[in-house]
Amino acid sequence: MGRYPLTVPWLFAGTLIAGFIGVLSDSFLPAYAVLVLIAGIAITWRRGEAPIFAFVISYQWMAITIGYWYERVYGFFPSTYRPGDVEVTVLLALTGLLVLAIGLRFMSWIVDRLTPAFRGPARPEMGVGNLKGLFLLIVALYAVDYVVVINPKTFAGFDAIVERVLDLRQVLLLVLWYEVLRQRAGFFFMWASLLWVFVPRLGAYYSDFKSPLIMVAIVLASSWRPWDPYWWRRGLATALRAAPVVAALMFFVLVWQAGVKQETRRAYDRDLVGQSPSERIAFFLTNAKDALPTVFEDTGGVVEGLVERLSYITFFSLTLDHVPAREPFAGGELLRMAVLNGFMPRFLFPDKPVLPSDSTFTRRFTGIMVPEEATSISIGYMAEFYADWGLTGMFVSVFGFGCWMALGAAAVRRFAGPALLANAALIMVFLRVAEFETQFVKAFGGLNIAVIVILVTLAISRGWIARIGHLVPVEARPGANVAPAPLPEARSESA
Repeated sequence: MGRYPLTVPWLFAGTLIAGFIGVLSDSFLPAYAVLVLIAGIAITWRRGEAPIFAFVISYQWMAITIGYWYERVYGFFPSTYRPGDVEVTVLLALTGLLVLAIGLRFMSWIVDRLTPAFRGPARPEMGVGNLKGLFLLIVALYAVDYVVVINPKTFAGFDAIVERVLDLRQVLLLVLWYEVLRQRAGFFFMWASLLWVFVPRLGAYYSDFKSPLIMVAIVLASSWRPWDPYWWRRGLATALRAAPVVAALMFFVLVWQAGVKQETRRAYDRDLVGQSPSERIAFFLTNAKDALPTVFEDTGGVVEGLVERLSYITFFSLTLDHVPAREPFAGGELLRMAVLNGFMPRFLFPDKPVLPSDSTFTRRFTGIMVPEEATSISIGYMAEFYADWGLTGMFVSVFGFGCWMALGAAAVRRFAGPALLANAALIMVFLRVAEFETQFVKAFGGLNIAVIVILVTLAISRGWIARIGHLVPVEARPGANVAPAPLPEARSESA
């Protein structure tokens, strides 16, 4: 409990809040949804660590419930395809999410209690003594994005590794942000670096701009320590500091949904977008300007479209209807494929069979003829587990997935180096499995590759990072608050 101080108080508070909501709504599901969210955060938020697992639980919770909340308010579920039983699907998905959190916590307890040697020797808390130097390095590393678009997919067979190596830049970015918040100085470096990284991502085919925004949100949440006696003071200060960013982000997302996304996809499909970053940025700004009136004139329609985009239980509900009534359970076919793919990287096994598209399994297990060309639509990892084994097998598989994620986190904590680097590495690794709609074969393989590559990359570059950022023990950092040494006890005359 010392490592997870929110467990008892938040579970108690969550039960009370859920009971109150259940009485007000006269319904079990809203109360259960709130309880799962609070419980999932409470049992996965580890003291002194980036709340990446709390984010994963919250992000997937939103994908599960946002359409349900919309339906309760407006009376219809926003979806292109008519869903099955929404309430049953939400109930099962929420239970699966809670099981995922329990698997994470259970395996973390196993590692912490039964294998103390795995944690390695205690390391001193490190800090950055040269924020300006680290900031300038980040500016230099990301300057290439203003000149050329790096597409890892062009490195056939090595694309996953190239992508993870590029993530080293984001590790340095996260280290800078963490230190700015911890030192409470150099906020210009934080916001300037965020803008510098964010701008070149505008105009990309996918919404790549959201990654740095999510990362800065997790870092800001890390400075909130709800187990401290006066957590509300720092939490309030952080909330006020982040409020303008959150408001700007929400408006930006509405603009994206209002028309920028559709126009961007159409332009890419017709090969009308230039390849240089400057052309992509100019293209994005033009479309954003054209979409602004739609945000104000049809706000309801834009919000409905956004909720439809974020919600992802439609295909799960259709899978529940279709399997096994019309399509038999796969009997472990999808899990075997994921494990085989996850432990056989293509650069070592070039003859490994090519994975079928996500849409192939969606067609098979939902009976819906979703498009396969120029897009890929998944049923989500939890629905895949159900299609493999049924409900019991789904919950067992989800629990196992949570345990595997915890093992990956334990490896990062042990081998990534000081907590400053380990926190950044944890965020980079587990953002890969944050989405509820992710196909399991991609999530499992991506997680394994991410852990290995990030640890190897940090092992090679740790000394270089320490020199550039001037990593020193926190007590030795310039301006650090060092507690005075205790006074010697007075000696008696007899002594």
